[in-house]
Amino acid sequence: MNWKGKKVLVLGLGVSGMAAAEKLHALGAMVRANDGGDSPELQKEAERLRSMGMECHLGSHPLEMLEDQELVVVSPGIAATHPLVAEAEKRGIPVWSEIELAWRFVRVPVIAVTGTNGKTTTVHMVDQILRRGGLKVRVAGNIGYPMVRAADELEGCDYLLTEVSSFQLAHIVDFAPRIAVVLNVRDDHFDWHIDFQDYLRAKSRIWMNQGPDDYLICNLDDENSVKVAQDAPAQQVYFSKKTDPLASVYLSGGRIVGRVGLGKEMALELSEVMRVERFPLPGAHNLENALAAVTVGLLAGVRPGDIAEALAGFQGLPHRLELVKEVDGVKYYDDSKATNPDAALRAIEAFEAPLIPILGGKNKGLSFEELAGRIALEAEKGKVRGVVVMGEAAEELEDALRRSGVGANIYRVLDMTQAVAEAKRLSTRGDVVVLTPACASFDQYESYAERGDHFKELVNSLGGGGGR
Repeated sequence: MNWKGKKVLVLGLGVSGMAAAEKLHALGAMVRANDGGDSPELQKEAERLRSMGMECHLGSHPLEMLEDQELVVVSPGIAATHPLVAEAEKRGIPVWSEIELAWRFVRVPVIAVTGTNGKTTTVHMVDQILRRGGLKVRVAGNIGYPMVRAADELEGCDYLLTEVSSFQLAHIVDFAPRIAVVLNVRDDHFDWHIDFQDYLRAKSRIWMNQGPDDYLICNLDDENSVKVAQDAPAQQVYFSKKTDPLASVYLSGGRIVGRVGLGKEMALELSEVMRVERFPLPGAHNLENALAAVTVGLLAGVRPGDIAEALAGFQGLPHRLELVKEVDGVKYYDDSKATNPDAALRAIEAFEAPLIPILGGKNKGLSFEELAGRIALEAEKGKVRGVVVMGEAAEELEDALRRSGVGANIYRVLDMTQAVAEAKRLSTRGDVVVLTPACASFDQYESYAERGDHFKELVNSLGGGGGR
């Protein structure tokens, strides 16, 4: 495509939006940038764009932004229902996500990982596996580094490994990964998507441009992951925690096993990859992530022994069931990345010890009923000693918990400081306190990371004594 003189509106000036604007400007496009925010930081960035010769408008989204534009590139936070996006489509102006723009400049095979939960952890596992196997990999996408920047940094790389969200997939045109992974699809982002079917359709777009020589890896234990794979033209490869003849990578007798030399031949010979006991992360959900990563590794030609060594040494990521500290025999875990009820449910299932979960934040339009029902069931068994709820969704969470029969073991607080203090008061030796909010952080924090860091700071300041 000849970009010189092409008029492009970049909508949303987060990390990916800024990267897209800079890339387009470098290509000679006439860039107009727009963001509804107007913070001092944004104003500073806007001035920088203007000094480079770009037009920039902050604080609102007037329809005039679309005048004479030939393309709109949207940041992930911009929903398909956004007035400018809807108007652009009405006028026949193409709308791309940043990964679609980046795709035009990528010259190596792409591995793309999506799913409701576990994307970032799985991407890091795959990265370590491929590197252990001697492959050179560049990691980008929704993981925090714009794909459009990584596209210029691929010299000598064997793969571009990218995390992709439903927001990004909603606006692709030609994006076609060599290996696509769908970990799971659960209720999430109903503040962005119209409904679950809209969310499912967005996830399904990961394979829309794949061909018969490409691969689509799906979770056989997740009904919606399997549903996403329906009608996909790529070769479908499944993983499972059960011994299932349809799965190419699965658990058997306490071992992770996989078909050696996965590829067009889909070899029947099975090989042990590693004993499950060697895998260091807690929780069945992390084991699912590991199975997905093993499948990618085998498809990429990494030897089972190298895969095992990579996974055995994997230490996990911040804010994802991260052990912070043990105080008076009570372990405190930061799972701030659990921004939906399904993720919180997985955290609660990960522990055998009695729990005090800390829930709350900004709801994304999701139901808490299933989570509340499971907590009530665990409370009856004595596994959940009490639940601390906080933030904007505290009342909604408390109502759901009481309807499920949790009863008097709910403690509502105003903020994280009170939440940690209350959890400490409720706990006794051998317990686990886990921050697993089931909500976004934006009622009180800029990000889940800021929320998790505050939790860790408070836990690290705890002295001994004071528990039950």
